[in-house]
Amino acid sequence: MARFTVWVLTYGAALWLVDRFSRGGAPGSLEVLFWLAAIPAGFYYFVRLFRLLRRYLLWHLRRRLILTYFFVAVVPIGLLLLLAGIAAFFLNGQLASFLVVSRLQNRVNELQQLGLVISHHGEDSARRSPDAAFDDLEEFVLSEVGSRSADYPALEITLRIGRAARAFHLKDRSPATPVSTPAWLEGDDFGGIVLDDNRLALRAVNRASTSLGPAVVMLSEPFTSELLDQVGQGIGPVAALSPKDNQPAHTPSSSAKHENGNVTVTFNSNTNSNIDMQTISSKSLVVPPRASLFDLPVYNGDSLQPTVWEGASKRKEPDLALFYVSSRIFALNRQVLSSLGKYSSLYWTVFAVVGVIFLVIELVALIISWRLTRSITTTVDKLNEATERVKAGDFSHRINLPAHDQLTALGEAFDGMTASVERLLRESLEKTRLEGELEIAREVQNRLFPESAPDVAGLNLYGLCKPARTVSGDYYDFLLLGEGRVAVVVGDISGKGISAALLMATLQSALHAQFYDGHGVSPAVWPPQTAEVVSRLNRQLYASTPREKYVTLFYGVYDSGTRKFAYTNAGHLPPVLFRRDRIQRLEGGGTVVGLFPSARYEQVEVQIEPGDLLLAFTDGMTEPENNYGQEFGEERLLDVARRARSSPPEVMMDEIYRAVSDWTGSPELQDDMTLVVAQAQNLTSIGTGA
Repeated sequence: MARFTVWVLTYGAALWLVDRFSRGGAPGSLEVLFWLAAIPAGFYYFVRLFRLLRRYLLWHLRRRLILTYFFVAVVPIGLLLLLAGIAAFFLNGQLASFLVVSRLQNRVNELQQLGLVISHHGEDSARRSPDAAFDDLEEFVLSEVGSRSADYPALEITLRIGRAARAFHLKDRSPATPVSTPAWLEGDDFGGIVLDDNRLALRAVNRASTSLGPAVVMLSEPFTSELLDQVGQGIGPVAALSPKDNQPAHTPSSSAKHENGNVTVTFNSNTNSNIDMQTISSKSLVVPPRASLFDLPVYNGDSLQPTVWEGASKRKEPDLALFYVSSRIFALNRQVLSSLGKYSSLYWTVFAVVGVIFLVIELVALIISWRLTRSITTTVDKLNEATERVKAGDFSHRINLPAHDQLTALGEAFDGMTASVERLLRESLEKTRLEGELEIAREVQNRLFPESAPDVAGLNLYGLCKPARTVSGDYYDFLLLGEGRVAVVVGDISGKGISAALLMATLQSALHAQFYDGHGVSPAVWPPQTAEVVSRLNRQLYASTPREKYVTLFYGVYDSGTRKFAYTNAGHLPPVLFRRDRIQRLEGGGTVVGLFPSARYEQVEVQIEPGDLLLAFTDGMTEPENNYGQEFGEERLLDVARRARSSPPEVMMDEIYRAVSDWTGSPELQDDMTLVVAQAQNLTSIGTGA
């Protein structure tokens, strides 16, 4: 064992010299071999040392005390340092992988932004033929990105307008094979890492509407050595493992074989076929040089989780695109700290200061031991006296004992406790006063909601708001506009509590001021378009509320004479119109109210027929969660309404609220809940309003 240990130590010294004086350092596999041999030898001599200590050193009491201090104070520190080193190795390996993946994702984001710029240019183009449009887009790409072709050495651009397509390379403008559009992509944009015909690439897909029809801009950047050089800059060499071209893609098993820089992987499939894997490595990057003795090399590998481009459904192949990165701890930390500015070195200064403080604490511990007995008696006497004073109801008494250690800190904690009790008594009185004021606010807010639904020919209305707190940030209203018209309003104020309630009152007063002149409906302002009403509300709320406050608002007007319902949906959850054989969501209108001063809104009209049911609600009806974190959801809300469709509005509303309460399993509301129901009936009489 002695000779074996000597050879292992010699082997380790040789590895150290290689790491110290060579540029690339020793391969990681040789270092793993060293540790596999050194650990058994170290364990053997540890057992021998333990027996020596037990036989000779532990005989004297003094030596036992020294050894006890060694194991109590020194060994834990050494173990902590060892664990810190192991943790640094694994965490920095994960950090290297994270930096590589983050840079790849940033690259995808760059391609998406570039594709967005190209697609916007295509939308603005007025070319009358696909070839002319392709030429225009190609010239635009070269003018915008041509000077940066070195940053995208292998970028391929595919342009599609209808069935026509053109593809070219950015670097030399040479033709390329157009990228096909898979069935699973449908009409969505896309950005990510893909495996297309066993070729690993970064890809971004953006869509646009042009005068010649729908257009698709696809940017593809295959994995090349130049790309990995850019990704691994400042980190270390990066290698990506992917199938060779024209190889079938199957889910791999755990067996693999390396041959001449390539990898042959055995796959579990019906044909038991093998897939040859190719390695794409950084061309000009090496592991950063060692900065100090503690600058250890780190390695890590992971899957790129590419999306398979071909096929009818979207799927990922985590086993067919792997990457491996090599770096050093200090190089990784420089990459992280470089983004923190010139004061990032403060971290290491603080670490050194903490180390010095740790040594000082060891010396201070000797002084604390002899002062402990004296502090015990002083602290206990003062605590006993203070306890008697507090028992008599004197919460203003303080010990005023300086906190030098844990025992004397009890006096400071006792003073803090009595001060807290005294403060809680005052806060209890203040809370009682605030609860009274909130109750008054709740009563005032209830007066802002309609006392009852108005009578409108051909339409049965009903609304209810249940606040989660004392006051609500939701808003609903019915306004009789004259000539058989009624306005239906549902809104949701951003935030909760008093601020939302105040904004709700502002919205209510601003809306009513649109139509009333102190005596009723003003003929001078009627009939305004719903979009015009919402636009005025938007400008008024923007000018009179904080910038972060806004309202989602649905405003509609029903005309009993024509049975038409005109509405504007300003960013609110689309109300649902139940018809005989289908449902219609009332979308369209514009963005939220009060956030942008120049927002534009539009008016939409639908025809209301007898038997139709309109259901308007806030997100407090759909977002309550059960004990498993599942939301109630809009579909469940519509199912309950569909079952109770033939019931009166108040009965339907009770069924919906009961279903939500049963779903959450708690009588407490998680958010403000507001619901408005409008049932269209046979027109028996035409009302003129009030």
